Amino acid sequence: MMEIPAGRIVSFDYQTSQPAKAQTFFRALFGWTTQTLTMSTGSYATIMSDGRRIGGYTAPLPHTPIYRFSEPYARWMPHFQVVNGHESAAKAKNHGAKVLREPSALLDIGRFAVAQDANGHGFAMLQPSAVEGDPGWAGPPNSFCWAELYTLNTSSSVSFYKAIGGYTETKTPLPDGTYHLLERDGAARAGLRMPMSGVQPGWFVWIRVPEVAATAARAQQLEATIVMPAANGMALLVDPWGCAFGLAQA
Repeated sequence: MMEIPAGRIVSFDYQTSQPAKAQTFFRALFGWTTQTLTMSTGSYATIMSDGRRIGGYTAPLPHTPIYRFSEPYARWMPHFQVVNGHESAAKAKNHGAKVLREPSALLDIGRFAVAQDANGHGFAMLQPSAVEGDPGWAGPPNSFCWAELYTLNTSSSVSFYKAIGGYTETKTPLPDGTYHLLERDGAARAGLRMPMSGVQPGWFVWIRVPEVAATAARAQQLEATIVMPAANGMALLVDPWGCAFGLAQA
């Protein structure tokens, strides 16, 4: 029987009501291309970086909390690798989640479920058909290198993800609160904290880039907003649809 290491975040969906504009933005900024997969429920535009599938573009989840005054808005949704999709979905429900898509086959990728956690933030659970090696977050430039959840309810969010992901937690004091690091199998998997000023609650990604300052400046030209200017190899921005993303030096 194939061994499936649980707790890894293996992909992300960018959920947007304006997919064409979002794809143009990220193509200009990171060189991401798309590849369309045909499914029984419709088409799925994957995010491709240097020939690797790292995520996809999907429609926003229904009833997702909206922190903007009007459309359009966007969210990142992480895919958590799980050993058994049905058992993980049941566990998520038992801890207050709302399962929007019960585990079902997703092409040849595996069994896939979509849910909202106890605080309304979207996430997915993937029971893969095949397990790839674990690079951690040490991918090539223009790929994802970290995941964070900005949440107004850190205590309940940490408890929820520890329960469904089997994580341990390490707390680090911050000037404006506490950073909660989630770890499993000796590796850091994600972080949680209260939102910084100018950033909406929700999951978001960090992306490794060759030049942080230059990429941030280019993003600003593409109508993104800089929340935390480039310093110490990092920058934090909000895209034109109100969704945060971070930049980290490759």
